[in-house]
Amino acid sequence: MTMFWRCFLLPVEVKREAVLQRQSEGINGKLENVTVVIFGAGGLGSNIAHMLARLGVGKLIIYDFDRVEPSNLNRQHYGVDDIGKMKAERTAERIKELLPYVAIEPRNELVDEEVLRSVYAEGDMFIEAFDTISSKVMAYDFFAGRDKPYICTTGVAGPFGELSRRDLGHIHVVGDFQGEDRKDCYIPKVMAIAAMECSVVLELVCKKEY
Repeated sequence: MTMFWRCFLLPVEVKREAVLQRQSEGINGKLENVTVVIFGAGGLGSNIAHMLARLGVGKLIIYDFDRVEPSNLNRQHYGVDDIGKMKAERTAERIKELLPYVAIEPRNELVDEEVLRSVYAEGDMFIEAFDTISSKVMAYDFFAGRDKPYICTTGVAGPFGELSRRDLGHIHVVGDFQGEDRKDCYIPKVMAIAAMECSVVLELVCKKEY
């Protein structure tokens, strides 16, 4: 019995190759060399970060200045014990608990144009997961004048909606395209859009369009 518990408590080192063995080795190699910057760690961003970590993206940089609150728990990748904690930090901690080999850097900052300019050189592609229209417009305008891939959303709120994707050169937009005036959010739709954004990352990596 003692040996059983000793074995159970010993730390287990799991390598990246073992976790990703059901994926193509060639694709895994490409993913390992990619840095993705995520703007926001809420409903979209926290779930995107977990998906990209499991996918095998080499490095994640996550921005969010907010703290977890109870109303987040219906769709964001947090639990009751996370309430009051910084979203970016807690997302990074949770991912490191699950997959210690993942390189992830949380930044507890409000994203403005100065932040966009400073982080642009660090990322290979950028994912928008903002809550506010003003932030979405600011980031869209910034990336429209540049050439690195930018993946953004429109029409995340609401209980349902036909989701689609539009590619505008290096800018890729996903959502239901029904406007940003709705405030109610539901996890099936939020998760579906988060997965669509991650799918764009995978596609761009496979085609090396970054």
